[in-house]
Amino acid sequence: FRADVAKGTVSSPFNQVRLFDGDAEEDCRVTLYRDSASWCPYCQKVWTMLEQKEISYKVVKVNMRCYGSKPAEFRTLQPNGNIPVAVIDGTVYRQSNDIMFALEKEFPDKVVMALGEEDGERGTMLLRLERELFRSWMYYLTGSRDKERYRAEFLDVFKRVDDELGVN
Repeated sequence: FRADVAKGTVSSPFNQVRLFDGDAEEDCRVTLYRDSASWCPYCQKVWTMLEQKEISYKVVKVNMRCYGSKPAEFRTLQPNGNIPVAVIDGTVYRQSNDIMFALEKEFPDKVVMALGEEDGERGTMLLRLERELFRSWMYYLTGSRDKERYRAEFLDVFKRVDDELGVN
């Protein structure tokens, strides 16, 4: 297993490179800067899209704030330190949804979310709703002021998510 991980031929949180269809490391057009612990949900959704679209990519592990400082190289790409970051064909994308839109646009052979197509409005809306869910959950979880308002907002967004999941 470790040899396959090192070669990039299997998907693993330990990958430093992931290769598809006989690509070599120098063929990778994408470098993903992601959390070293492999539990950041925004990194996970980008990683999942790369795997679903079978795009060869390099991985650079970066500490989350709770695990230590960020390397200077990373801070030049992302001054605020947030992850994930992706470099696609030399262009830096600093937010998970922006990365996903760029992956759909730059690698159109295998459509995952139809972002920018007829169904793109729904895909875009779902990505925004996912962000809103996380924000409302985090406020509810960590907000010390007006806890009941944060709870009500979270439950409202949660219901909208539940309704959307029931559409198809």
